[in-house]
Amino acid sequence: SLLRTRILREMRNRGWTRLAVVPMTPGAGGTYTAVNLSLALARQPHTQVTLIDLDLGDPAVAKQLAVPGCDMVSAVLRDRQGLDQLVVTVSEAPNLSVLAPGHAEPAAAELLQDQLFIDAMAKLHESHPAEIAILNTAALLGQDAALAALPLADAILLVADGRRGTAADMAECERLLAGMPPVMGVVLNKSDD
Repeated sequence: SLLRTRILREMRNRGWTRLAVVPMTPGAGGTYTAVNLSLALARQPHTQVTLIDLDLGDPAVAKQLAVPGCDMVSAVLRDRQGLDQLVVTVSEAPNLSVLAPGHAEPAAAELLQDQLFIDAMAKLHESHPAEIAILNTAALLGQDAALAALPLADAILLVADGRRGTAADMAECERLLAGMPPVMGVVLNKSDD
């Protein structure tokens, strides 16, 4: 796919490893895009990919990939254990590892900003060295969990609803993303073209 090729080239050229896939609005298809991009990247020989569901308030990666959801991130951190124990390899895609919680976290935005979580994510990237880590986030507009996750990324891929997205949504996203990692592009989902 063109998107896969472009993202892989850009990430390699810039030395980036973590890409946040960020839906602009709820229902824009961010998780769908993150899962399919991860699978496409993992089909490349010798490309290790980790997909991390950081939409902790409404995780959906496990369901979309049809893998069992892992334990809650907050419980693992509370027990002072590493996040790597939550990572599983997808049997149909041996180059793809996923961290896909099975249940929602009640205080997702707070958890994403917790230094304990930030440190655990850094350790996870060391213990699971993937060429690309795809971070699936909550929608940018209407909640603060996505903004809390973005500092964990090197770059952002925005996902817009091609049927319901508006110019005002885009302008608000641009405002919110000031000072955040660079936006690599915008994927239009559900467009009728």
